[in-house]
Amino acid sequence: MQIILLTHERELSRVTNTGKLALVHFPQYCRKVIWSRVQPDKPLQLACETGTAILLFPASEVAEKPVNGFDDEISVKQQSGNKSVHHYERLTDIDSLAHKSIVILDATWQEARKMMRQSPYLQQASKLSLSTTARSQYQLRRNQLEGGLCTLECIALLFSHAGMSAEAKRLQQAFALHNG
Repeated sequence: MQIILLTHERELSRVTNTGKLALVHFPQYCRKVIWSRVQPDKPLQLACETGTAILLFPASEVAEKPVNGFDDEISVKQQSGNKSVHHYERLTDIDSLAHKSIVILDATWQEARKMMRQSPYLQQASKLSLSTTARSQYQLRRNQLEGGLCTLECIALLFSHAGMSAEAKRLQQAFALHNG
């Protein structure tokens, strides 16, 4: 699994940024791409358009909510050409993500919405949604999305679902120190 942190430029100077912790601890799984409205990263744009990259984004922000009834759930919104199916499907085979790139918008929720709105390739990308009963432990920022997780919490949950429990635990420990 490759995690691409599509990072808003304002995140680069924020001490509250959690994506940088994933980059430090797991450079073999994570890389950063700086988001630009006018000059999108061409390889990332192509990956989103061809389906080799999946965008992590809350289902409630783009379509119907994912299937309910599970403590932790991963759902994927499939694309059909330029038309998307307007529902999230429960992903039962996490191994199918092993050869995909997962794009995470590393920004405030307000900035992430703007990035989505201003980037047609992100709108066209297949979507991945995480749903968990756990509440975010992130305390360093205000105006958090109800039920939303910070960047590092998302990566740790993805690692956990992928059977990478040691990596998930390491991120959670780094997060606890950062969130202090």
